[in-house]
Amino acid sequence: MKVMIELPPEAYDQLRSKCDPASPEFRLLINGCIDTRAERGHIIPIIQILCEKDQAFRLLNMAASVSPHAVITELGAKTTVPSMKTDK
Repeated sequence: MKVMIELPPEAYDQLRSKCDPASPEFRLLINGCIDTRAERGHIIPIIQILCEKDQAFRLLNMAASVSPHAVITELGAKTTVPSMKTDK
């Protein structure tokens, strides 16, 4: 099953900077696309990564090892980090 991971640019940059360039997670990150969306009257950038569900969980595990506090904060707010939307 495909999922869409959406990250703010700051979180994306943090993950990418701490990721081993030889890892499969790095390849997923660099294949992300930049999109924009309107929130509260402002246009904000968002990084979108389309991947398989197991790849998304690997990115989640990597994010937890890089910044456990941020992941816990997000988990409390959104249940999953990064936010995942299923693509049916």
